[in-house]
Amino acid sequence: MVILFISHVRLLREALVVILNDTEEIQAFGASSRDTAEAAVLECAPSLVIVDASHPEAAMLAATVQASNAMVRIIVLTTRERDEDLLTWAKIGASGYLASDTSARDLISTIHRVAAGDTAYPPKLTALLMSRLADRSTDYSTRTGIHALTCREREIAALMADGLSNKIIARRLGIALATAKNHIHSILEKWDVRSRGEAAARYRQNTEGEGDAYLSNPARSTPVTTPHVWSGAQASRSALGARRTVSVGYPHAA
Repeated sequence: MVILFISHVRLLREALVVILNDTEEIQAFGASSRDTAEAAVLECAPSLVIVDASHPEAAMLAATVQASNAMVRIIVLTTRERDEDLLTWAKIGASGYLASDTSARDLISTIHRVAAGDTAYPPKLTALLMSRLADRSTDYSTRTGIHALTCREREIAALMADGLSNKIIARRLGIALATAKNHIHSILEKWDVRSRGEAAARYRQNTEGEGDAYLSNPARSTPVTTPHVWSGAQASRSALGARRTVSVGYPHAA
């Protein structure tokens, strides 16, 4: 196994290389800068790189190494475990972390774990990552759930889920057809769906098992009334009846 250790501290770099080279099946090299690291990656083709997090360009060096060879595994040697630093290294793709007070035995153990495809994260980082995932899940639920919509949009989404057309929705709510279409367009955008059918399915999914808070909405139960259309004969009879009513009068006094 070929290992590259990058550190700007010469004593630390040389001491760690000596320790690693005394271990069976490990061949270690050192680098102190971006140029020497790039050269070492090309010449030695390391399968694992240990980066001293105190190096002024540590994150950039790790990114440079990964750009040269995406299969390289990275271990970070750090003197502190600040949340921001741990998350930064996690985003870069570090597979392991070592505290500065780590023993040589733990160092070798971590190297073998990471080389085998495992990860060696401190408990604090694991907790941070789980917390971030939970936050993202909550944020996604908020953005895609029923609460992402305004009250009017929720009413319209409920009516779409009932299978009503745009015209009937507008009539039920007493709004213009263009206004109803604008609300529907807003729903599609907020939920990142392409059709009314997908929006209706999303509405049912978001309200399933929770009880539909909009079932009591009067707009969902009010029947749609349509103006009566008179036939020609009915119109004639109605007009005739009106004329007869007008022609009836009271007899004049003698």
